[in-house]
Amino acid sequence: MDCYVVEQVEVARSTVLARVLESLMQVLAKRAEPSPNLDLEEMPDRVKRDLGFLDGREPHYQDDRLR
Repeated sequence: MDCYVVEQVEVARSTVLARVLESLMQVLAKRAEPSPNLDLEEMPDRVKRDLGFLDGREPHYQDDRLR
């Protein structure tokens, strides 16, 4: 003899406030996405310096005669 039990699963319903907050978070997340392009021409020098593009030194190169 087999005994089968049927259980009713209750799904937690999200509240209206939770749905509104989730929608708001999605909208804000889309607006907060960073720009995929890095435009060095329009960037101020202080930002270039902070990022390491301007460090006040000449570019490093290796002289073939020193090898």
